[in-house]
Amino acid sequence: MQYPVKIVRDGDAYCVTSRDLDQVNSVGYSLEEALHEAADGIETALMIFYMDGKQAIPLPSKKEEGEYLVDLPAQVAAKVALYNEMINQKVTRAELGRRLHWKQAQVNRLWELDHSTKLEALEAAFHAVGKKIELNIVAA
Repeated sequence: MQYPVKIVRDGDAYCVTSRDLDQVNSVGYSLEEALHEAADGIETALMIFYMDGKQAIPLPSKKEEGEYLVDLPAQVAAKVALYNEMINQKVTRAELGRRLHWKQAQVNRLWELDHSTKLEALEAAFHAVGKKIELNIVAA
């Protein structure tokens, strides 16, 4: 999952914004730092503004001229896909927990994008909503 961002130099700082996620507003003091901070800003926006607000997460649009792509970890992409599928099906966290026979804390960790979740747990959660994960490997 790659979100396009715009990076504008402002004095010593590099300011990052995203057309897809208005809430992203990150700063770095080198281009590399700005891209790193952008990834953190995107994950934070996804958790706070969308997941906590129980809103569907907008998927990334295509990169436009002058933009950079920010790669999110595969696990974050999987969690976003699961979250959006649950929103689409109107499946609550409590309902997912019942379907999986999991404690609520286990289900809640699926929405912590910075929490490492085993692939098997994500597969089980997708199965509980009638979906499965397919892996696609592409050139870096």
